[in-house]
Amino acid sequence: MPPDTTPLYPRLLERQLRRDLDLYPVVSVMGARQVGKTTLARKIGADRGFAYLTLDDREIRRQAMEDPEGLLESVAATGAVIDEIQRAPEVLLAMKRVVDQDQRPGRFLVTGSNQPRVRVTVADSMQGRVAYRTLRPLTMSEQRYDEAEPMWTSLFSLESPELIANLAEAAELNRGLKWQDAVATGGMPRALAAPAAERARILDDYTRTFANRDIRDVLGIESSERFEVFFRLVAARTGFALNVSRIARDLGMPIHTVRRWINALERSYMTIAVQPYSRNAATRLVQSPKLFLVDSGLALAAAREPVATGFHMETLVANALHVWQDQGTGRAVHHWRLGSGPEVDFVLEHARSVVPIELKVSDRVDRRDARHLEYFLGAYGEAARGILLSSDPEIRLVADRVIAVPWWALL
Repeated sequence: MPPDTTPLYPRLLERQLRRDLDLYPVVSVMGARQVGKTTLARKIGADRGFAYLTLDDREIRRQAMEDPEGLLESVAATGAVIDEIQRAPEVLLAMKRVVDQDQRPGRFLVTGSNQPRVRVTVADSMQGRVAYRTLRPLTMSEQRYDEAEPMWTSLFSLESPELIANLAEAAELNRGLKWQDAVATGGMPRALAAPAAERARILDDYTRTFANRDIRDVLGIESSERFEVFFRLVAARTGFALNVSRIARDLGMPIHTVRRWINALERSYMTIAVQPYSRNAATRLVQSPKLFLVDSGLALAAAREPVATGFHMETLVANALHVWQDQGTGRAVHHWRLGSGPEVDFVLEHARSVVPIELKVSDRVDRRDARHLEYFLGAYGEAARGILLSSDPEIRLVADRVIAVPWWALL
């Protein structure tokens, strides 16, 4: 492998991880392959004087399997970053015993890309001793080296004139971006470091590696070629309501196999399931989650789509919203759809309030594009306001309590 030359982008999760290390003996940062977990963990570890152990190293992995207590004892004095922890889950059981003897905060920072082999191995035995966090692909603000959290939370609290002024200021800094370019770029660090013409090939290689090698760490796949076809089909349906029966029918596979493989994608942090919002309102709600691939550029490349669509733009937004969700307690991201037709792409939940968001890729929007937002606002009294996100650069009220906002002001 060539040396990693990816830039050191600021990560919004970094502040949270540093706070966690002051509170918990063990902090676990999980996420899909190559989203920057190692880079971030090593940066934090170096600042704290941690040793660095990677279980990708054959000798260290052997020691971790044969004598995990001895391995941990060798770094007891300094603390340690332990990378790719899922390759030797035995270390976690030994870590529990070590931590039970000395529960000082900030002893171990571990990374991994396979949730069940980390969590199921230990089950609840480390409850109260470990903080689990998820690192996602880079948001656009992180790619701009902006260390401030985007303005999603302001949508709940500010009065409309102040909010519009703040959004206009943010929009001016990022004006001129094309949503198709943002979607195709995505947020995978290695792809970002490559020339734009090579990104699709790098992400296609990523797809092949995941489908033909990495997934075997999650579940036994008899035919990696068949799983690759399945994964590319899921990528082609990013942003759609999950329909297991249709996927099974299209691939000629048993439903139970498709369910197992969908679950494996979620457990490997390759997909995001956005659950429906249904509190205190109308009936006939569509209850299926919307399934997004973890990265818009990866979705486009894995599906081998020649042209980006609104679903890819939704995927870009979904990642940014889940990064926002991860930054604070009591935050959640949903979608909303009635069986009779009205739907809203995202519903943000925070501080006992909600903000519905409708996304359009068109260059001009008006009140007609806000009709589903108005329906939602009429049905849910706890909603603060609605946001119509689009490529229209003019920030304004397009309906009562609905603000049109260019997507680049919030991403």
